[in-house]
Amino acid sequence: MEDRLARWISILFDSSVLSLPIFLAFGYVSASDPSTGSGHLFGLLWATLTVVIVTGIPLTYLLIGRKRGWVSDMELSRREERPRFILVSLGSDVLALLVLLLFAGPHLLTVIVLAYFCLAIVMFTISNFYKISMHLAGVGGFSTALVFVFGAPALLAFLSLPLVAWARLHRRKHSVPQLIAGALAGMLVTALVFGFGKWL
Repeated sequence: MEDRLARWISILFDSSVLSLPIFLAFGYVSASDPSTGSGHLFGLLWATLTVVIVTGIPLTYLLIGRKRGWVSDMELSRREERPRFILVSLGSDVLALLVLLLFAGPHLLTVIVLAYFCLAIVMFTISNFYKISMHLAGVGGFSTALVFVFGAPALLAFLSLPLVAWARLHRRKHSVPQLIAGALAGMLVTALVFGFGKWL
């Protein structure tokens, strides 16, 4: 039972899964003119497009890689598989940023994608020599972003950190230092990007 619970927690709190509700929420609240009746729909459409680019491309890489053998599993358990995946993620982040900037997409979505991009650079650098937790980086980053957007009530999102940490420990995917490093990287990078985001 614990094994199954830990597996489902790992799946549900993966960045590719978390990105869907969070990006949609950010797209909804970033509607430039809610009084028009189409403002929120505009934001949701932009959020959907952004998720397809930012999450869809890396996920496709994993699915194809799993089928063809260059990826051992969907969680990238082997450290040496991670840099190439992160490079694919970086490429998708750049594409999403270009689309958002060139076609005047919602500012809030631009900031969260920029946070994605900056965090991917940090994770790529560290993953070359250390198996930092990408799960905890994602959860820490998203939780921090939620606080910036929705305020103090969103602090409850940080309660997911020990839950995900337990799941990753239980499945023997990471050590405690690797989990802490991931969470700190996600929170720090996201806080810096959102802190400076108002000047973008």
